[in-house]
Amino acid sequence: MKHIAKAIDTLKKIGVEGIIIGSTCLDLTLNRRSIEGDIDLFVTSISLIIEEEKIYEAAEKNSWTIGTTSLGTPSITMNIYGDDITIDLYENVMDFYIPIEAIELCKRTSTIDHMEVAYIALECWVVLKARRGADQDIAMLSIVKDLYDKNEIALDLNLMKKVIDIYEEDSKYIYNRLKMLGFF
Repeated sequence: MKHIAKAIDTLKKIGVEGIIIGSTCLDLTLNRRSIEGDIDLFVTSISLIIEEEKIYEAAEKNSWTIGTTSLGTPSITMNIYGDDITIDLYENVMDFYIPIEAIELCKRTSTIDHMEVAYIALECWVVLKARRGADQDIAMLSIVKDLYDKNEIALDLNLMKKVIDIYEEDSKYIYNRLKMLGFF
């Protein structure tokens, strides 16, 4: 987990701050010692579209590899403690939308290796996955449901409902998808 903290802290130093929104939230909830895959960071300090050049300059200066996510936003791979860590940067663009109210309601922090890391509560991650609803999302939600059923994780279903309600137009199908999976 110290890799996450160092990567997030490194980005903060170039003015890129945000909140982890991906499956790393599950890793943090389960207190795993390492993460699987990349880190999905919803950027809150700058616009990735407007400040894209700043990110590319920092990547070149620090010898990071830069690519793009499926949404066309930057993806940075940096070497942290001898391991390559990929951070996919996101903001509200196209069909990808996280309301600021959801970010504020869902924000959690954890101190890792003396550095503060912000991430969304697992309940909120579940709602985001249900909203997107791709096959791999449903598979991940089934894993979370299994962990919940085995009492290996706790979920605040009221928080989930509050976040679902923030997505006014999509709330019904998000709720129905989670109901189908047995969350409600």
